[in-house]
Amino acid sequence: MHDKILELRDEARGIELGLGLIGIGRPWPAPDSPVCPAEQVPALLDRAIELGIRFFDTAAAYGRSETLLGEYLADLPAGVRDELVIATKCGEAWPTPEGSKPDHSLGALETSFERSRELLGRIDLLQLHKCTVDDLHDAPLLAWFEGLRSSGEVGAVGVSVSSEEALRTALDLDLFDTVQFPANSADGGFTSVYGEAERSPLPLLNRPMASGTLAGTGNPFAFHTTAFRRAVVLTGTTRIGHLEANAAAFASAKAATLH
Repeated sequence: MHDKILELRDEARGIELGLGLIGIGRPWPAPDSPVCPAEQVPALLDRAIELGIRFFDTAAAYGRSETLLGEYLADLPAGVRDELVIATKCGEAWPTPEGSKPDHSLGALETSFERSRELLGRIDLLQLHKCTVDDLHDAPLLAWFEGLRSSGEVGAVGVSVSSEEALRTALDLDLFDTVQFPANSADGGFTSVYGEAERSPLPLLNRPMASGTLAGTGNPFAFHTTAFRRAVVLTGTTRIGHLEANAAAFASAKAATLH
């Protein structure tokens, strides 16, 4: 399974589009944001695969997302499932009385991982959700992730960060296969940090449209296809029409870069 991530890191593959699945599980980015009806999720995922998307990103904190994705994967022919990279995250719980709450204790991570594995089956990539600088100095936590990968319980390990400091620290470690961070034309700070690093784990780029604020301002994917030689750009949507529009815009930006 680790070979899948190694293949994804091959710069000859260029930039690829992936699908973030928070919108099938819980309201996002606002509390009143629409959630994809459960009965429409299979059609959305079918269409994503038809459009060439092979990377799907979910999380324990994404409400029912893992459950619905797991049910969909269970019905796929084995050959189709083997073409996909299924990434999830541990370290954040939702809902809680506080809303969304990180918990990076080893006990909480182990419980979260076991539940994710039960729901999803094989996990190709496990990421630490909302990873902090302190987490990256926590030797037992890092050893736990390395142990999961070396044992084959997961295919690869990565982090999802919300600060440039955490990204810089993660890139200094010789451990993670992927790093997930926001990247868009409105905020290039994370992109600059990644570009300055000596190590180059596969970048997973979230919030490509800055949570919708870049809609209608031109093709937002032109930023990614210009700034990165190799990456997976995670588009998030709950509607097939929106997915198709994003895929077309992404293809247009990629074609323009190639020429």
